[in-house]
Amino acid sequence: MGFEYKIIAQFTEKQITEIQEALEAHAGFGKKYEFDTKVFYNFRLTNNKGKIPNMSISFENDGIYICRYDGSFLWKNFEELKEYMEHENINYTVLDYQE
Repeated sequence: MGFEYKIIAQFTEKQITEIQEALEAHAGFGKKYEFDTKVFYNFRLTNNKGKIPNMSISFENDGIYICRYDGSFLWKNFEELKEYMEHENINYTVLDYQE
C-alpha cells in the first residue's frame, strides 16, 4: 500500500500528450502499460532494486492518479509536472486519499 493522490483537473488532449511525453523522458521512468482501459506509468529510482516501483501514475477522466510507495510527499521527483501545470495555468485540486 502506498500514499495515494489525485490531481483533479481538466487537461486538454495536447496537455495530456505533453505530460505523458515528459513522464516517459523522466530519469526514473521504468514502464508504461495499459490495464482496465487506463494507461499507467511506473517509476523506479536507481537505488530501488525491489519488485515495487517508487511511484505509479495513471490518467483518468478527471485528472491524474498518483501512488507513491516511497514516501508521502506528492511532488518529490515530479517538480516538473507541478511547474508545467502552473506554466499552463491549469487549475487543479489535489485529493489526498490519506485524509
